[in-house]
Amino acid sequence: MDCFFGSGSNLSKWPLSMVLLTIWFFLLQLLPVNAQTVEQDALEDSVGYFEDYSNLLALRIYTNTKWNTLDIIKEDQKLSLVPNSPTSLGVGFNYKEYGLAIAFGLPKSASSNEKYGKTNRLDLQMNMYSPKIGLDGFAQLYKGYYNSNPEDFMEWENDAFPQLPDMRVISIGLNAFYLFNSDRFSYKAAFVRNEVQLKSAGSFTAGIFAHYDLAETDNGFIPLEYPDSIASNFDLKSFNTLALGITVGYLYTWVISKHLFINIGLTPGFGNQRIQLEDVKGEKSVKNTPAAQLAARAAIGYESKYFYFGISAMTIWRNFKYKGYDLDLSTEQFKVFFGKRFDLSKKS
Repeated sequence: MDCFFGSGSNLSKWPLSMVLLTIWFFLLQLLPVNAQTVEQDALEDSVGYFEDYSNLLALRIYTNTKWNTLDIIKEDQKLSLVPNSPTSLGVGFNYKEYGLAIAFGLPKSASSNEKYGKTNRLDLQMNMYSPKIGLDGFAQLYKGYYNSNPEDFMEWENDAFPQLPDMRVISIGLNAFYLFNSDRFSYKAAFVRNEVQLKSAGSFTAGIFAHYDLAETDNGFIPLEYPDSIASNFDLKSFNTLALGITVGYLYTWVISKHLFINIGLTPGFGNQRIQLEDVKGEKSVKNTPAAQLAARAAIGYESKYFYFGISAMTIWRNFKYKGYDLDLSTEQFKVFFGKRFDLSKKS
């Protein structure tokens, strides 16, 4: 099992192109290629689809940018609250069953902090993968947000964006899944890099998810620069949600050539969530509602036995309603990586 560490959703927001691609991948897997016998198919399931390089020491450098955002939506209007997240520079390794990665945020300039505000954060990630079972976990603690689209609500000509320096967000998530086609499809080839996918293949997945989100401010989520009418209509001061549910999804790696691949995956989840709310007057309430989330992952890269590089991205959306508003939370990550493998068994 590989292990390494590093520093519901509104259906209308699910990207249509990604959904269509997933449906196409489903159909691709269901269509017969030729009149091969069952025995021949079974033999090909375990031969030549991916190659294991876990016996090689893989070293990598990478840049990583993460966000934890909150969108407040009513009808066709959306107010986006975003942290001033720095890009991190990291190093990591994988060897046999083990891996470790650590990254440090690059310092923001004084002009960036003045324009977007200062964000303090702690961002942790854990991943564990065996051939058939995967586990992804994360913990994010952010303080300091800004509103990225004030011009959608009022005339805004200031260089600096409206800011909520006291806004604090904590998000903790865990996703576990089972791969049904692990004989042909390697999850580690796309996201761990100690295996290489040689032929195009995909797999259905099923699993469970658990998420805890907390967001709070001293005076509400509407910046002080906004008209009083907007702040009075959306009077939420803090919330926390605990969601549990099941997931069903699909992952696919398209091997374009001997050294180039694209991976894409969509995993919707459904369950139940408990929501605790507090408005600016101090009135508290608790409710239980259905929970929905969408996890989307994608990667593109160049691959050889000893060198690899590429990009990967991940997003997890979840959602709940408050007095006619949709509150959409998203955890996002974008990574650029370059690595080299070393054969430690070779004698110098």
